[in-house]
Amino acid sequence: MKRKINKYQRYRLLPRGGWLLFVLLFSLGTFWGCEYDFPSTQVEYDPGMLDLTSFVAVGDDYLAGFMDGALYTEGQQNSVAAIFAGSLEKAGMEKFSQADILSPNGLNVYEQKNGLQGRYVLKYPDAQAEEPEIVTLPGEAIPPFDGDRNVLNDLTIPFLKSWQVDNPVLANNPYYARMALPAPQDLLTARIRALQPTTFVLWIGMTDIMGYAASGGAGDTLVTGPGDPAPEDLTSVTLFREKVDLLTEALLAVPESKGVILTLPAFDDFPFFYYYSYDFIKLPGSQLSLARETYRAFNEAVAANNEDPARPKRPFIDFNDNGYNPYPQPVVVHDSNLPDAYYPDGTPLEKYRQLTEGELVFMNLPKDLLQYGLGSLIPLPEKYYLSATQIQTLRHRVEAFNDVLREKAEGYPGRLILVDVQNPIHEIAVTGKLNGWGSPQSEEIHQVEGVPLQARLELYSIYSLDGLHLNQRGNAWLTSLIVKAVEDNFGSDLPPVDVNNHIGNVPVQ
Repeated sequence: MKRKINKYQRYRLLPRGGWLLFVLLFSLGTFWGCEYDFPSTQVEYDPGMLDLTSFVAVGDDYLAGFMDGALYTEGQQNSVAAIFAGSLEKAGMEKFSQADILSPNGLNVYEQKNGLQGRYVLKYPDAQAEEPEIVTLPGEAIPPFDGDRNVLNDLTIPFLKSWQVDNPVLANNPYYARMALPAPQDLLTARIRALQPTTFVLWIGMTDIMGYAASGGAGDTLVTGPGDPAPEDLTSVTLFREKVDLLTEALLAVPESKGVILTLPAFDDFPFFYYYSYDFIKLPGSQLSLARETYRAFNEAVAANNEDPARPKRPFIDFNDNGYNPYPQPVVVHDSNLPDAYYPDGTPLEKYRQLTEGELVFMNLPKDLLQYGLGSLIPLPEKYYLSATQIQTLRHRVEAFNDVLREKAEGYPGRLILVDVQNPIHEIAVTGKLNGWGSPQSEEIHQVEGVPLQARLELYSIYSLDGLHLNQRGNAWLTSLIVKAVEDNFGSDLPPVDVNNHIGNVPVQ
């Protein structure tokens, strides 16, 4: 770990008596009219085995700098692709060409109910508030790119899915449409081949996972047949492998080209899935009594149903007794997969249950309804949580995708390196996963030069305010892992990425 030296500290590096020697030399030089040539401090960097003639970045929103719910200028300029390209430029690469979004706030894809909304920011509602709130800034429509589209080597497309890399349907993505080329160069794989990359970075597959995960598992997990998967479907392993093969063939078409592939982090290592614990509901005494009374008839019907050995069992809705402090209560949810059951009069029993430990509640639940009993008196809809079965399916799919990427890298020794970002991200994420009492899974704080890497949405967090992406600080930290891997495997000497020069989540005025 290198010591960071600020503009005040650097002058303390002179040895004892150094100031006297410096003043004496300066005075003599001035007196005799001589010039003193100070040693050059410019560092020469070396790309090593990398040929930087043509660098290409290929990936989805996680490589493109999408953060805080939008693709906006500052985020795009501080993407993983851009930060890594900045290191390569100092080692001799020509300028990294992006399709500049030219928008300070971007278009928030998660908040379009009341006109154009822009990126999320933290803001204090008033001078007396102790904590800032997440709000949106005014947004702008996604503009077309007016520059030369043929020379763009930033081919990172927000919400790109692996199966779209050779599919004309990608033109329906507004982030690609703004920079698309006419046929036959409209396909992404064709554009990659035309650029003849000699060095590249590839991070693909996160959107294939997140479309299903963030929708509450609303899509299909086993898509088959000739049609394209729907936005909320989970891409199959077979289809993912086929498209990764196409991508790497295009990226490695130039002999001796070399590149980096990033693994996929665990989907639930992003705050969107762990901001709330499964038992975050707290019910003071009067509310606890009301909740129990609300489900009294329901529980009686469950008991009658469960007494019949021929019927599938249904869970009770039971609340913990409070002690000195309100006890964390598991969230009540609607679950359409529960077996049918009936009240004594034949009326269908509602398909309600409580979440169990390990199940996930989403950060985007309607917070304004919590005060009216959402999650207790009002069951949480299915689009706001993931069940244990869905979580298991997602974890298996992430690992299967990573196996595909690992096998691909192993098939090209000396040309492809696989950078593991899953384990490092997980080590930070567990410090922000709180149980119902507010205790984290791990209290081991990770630091960069004395400054913490935080896992919720604080000042030094690595996550953006949408809870689904990294922020500028997170991108810089992840890029530092890429730089180290390149130096270790390709003999390069690249400038280090100063993570602390990239902001986390700073409240605006």
